[in-house]
Amino acid sequence: MYRIAFQRFLILAGLLSLSEFAGAQNLNTYSPYSRYGIGVLSQPGFTQNRSMGGVSQPYRSETVINFNNPASYAQRDSMSFLFDFGLETNTSGFTGYDQYLNPQTSRNSAGGIHHIAISFPITKRIGFAAGLTPYSFVGYRLLRFETDPYILSTIGRIKYYHTGRGGINQAFVGMGVSPVKNLAVGFNMLYYFGSLDYNNDIEFPLSYNPYTNGYIRSSFQVSDINFNFGVQYSLVLDKENNTNITLGGTYQLGKNINMTQKWFATLESNLLDTLYPHPDRQSKLELPWSVNAGLAFTYKDKLTIMGEYFTQDWSKTTPFNVNTPMAKMESVRFGVEFTPNRMDLKSYAKKVSYRAGFFSNKSNLIVGGKQINDFGITFGAGLPLKGKTKVNVSFEVGKRGTDENYLIKETFGALNVSLTFYDYPWFFKRKYN
Repeated sequence: MYRIAFQRFLILAGLLSLSEFAGAQNLNTYSPYSRYGIGVLSQPGFTQNRSMGGVSQPYRSETVINFNNPASYAQRDSMSFLFDFGLETNTSGFTGYDQYLNPQTSRNSAGGIHHIAISFPITKRIGFAAGLTPYSFVGYRLLRFETDPYILSTIGRIKYYHTGRGGINQAFVGMGVSPVKNLAVGFNMLYYFGSLDYNNDIEFPLSYNPYTNGYIRSSFQVSDINFNFGVQYSLVLDKENNTNITLGGTYQLGKNINMTQKWFATLESNLLDTLYPHPDRQSKLELPWSVNAGLAFTYKDKLTIMGEYFTQDWSKTTPFNVNTPMAKMESVRFGVEFTPNRMDLKSYAKKVSYRAGFFSNKSNLIVGGKQINDFGITFGAGLPLKGKTKVNVSFEVGKRGTDENYLIKETFGALNVSLTFYDYPWFFKRKYN
């Protein structure tokens, strides 16, 4: 009776969180670099992956929802059910220069819901998963002052404000199939949706009346679907001790994503504000195809060492919001997981999964003629609760960009916490409560 009530509570909580996530406008980042393109792309994976540098392609477990490689869905216990809900909080520090080339520093923090997902088996060889997770983030506020000597002498110090918020979410529904032993293939249908909102304001000195303040609001609303396909193959080296090598990879289709641009301007005056709307404009955003491949070595079901390589060429994509080129994106990720003894009955510490990793990314952004790169180290743990249910924790520290050529160097830290609820048997009706 209590178990059934708890199951219903989880489903209700998941639906409420889903509606909150969809309407949250992705207010969980702050970075000046999110001004370019579609924003800063989210680090891949859920908390388990994030604690291992974001490695996902060769990672497979009956207690993990690895949506980055849908082939992993085939790794499900019969009659089991997985529910994963995660939160993220992050803080960033910035060093750089203002428009007068004076050194500046600042710090900002943000946070919010990171993901929600479910997974369960359909048959012995087929698994299903669905969920919602961020794809990109936009969050920044910049202030610039007029520097033209003539304008300063005739009008005064004009202020220009540039702010952005929002992001793109991705909902996924997928299946994984194991047609033969040790081989699994799968696919995800991805639905991209969200809003990228930009404000550009100009404010004149209060003492100067001939000109009125102006406020431009533009919003790019994204809505479209795409697909990715994954494969995983395990080469068993020692079946008795569960020692194996796993290969994994995914391919995501390129797609021209549908966007609707909404735009209007407001002119402020002492008597009446005037609104100038603009007709909606339909446009496309070119989302390039991508390839991700990795390798994992598991020793005696205790130690797993993983690495992967990701590439996506954005150089032919034309940004819709700024006049700057984009670049080919490349990432190298490495991770390790160590669990001393999953079945230990005396020591809780031996049942904990300890994780660590790092990542190095060449991003798709080019600012001031330089490609913006980021690097980070990660660590975390899977803390077992009852049965195979776990609380997963991930810590991430790193840096993005550079303060060379008067750009901005960003140092960041992120904390991810998630609950992975594992229930077994889920599709089993008890005769007694």
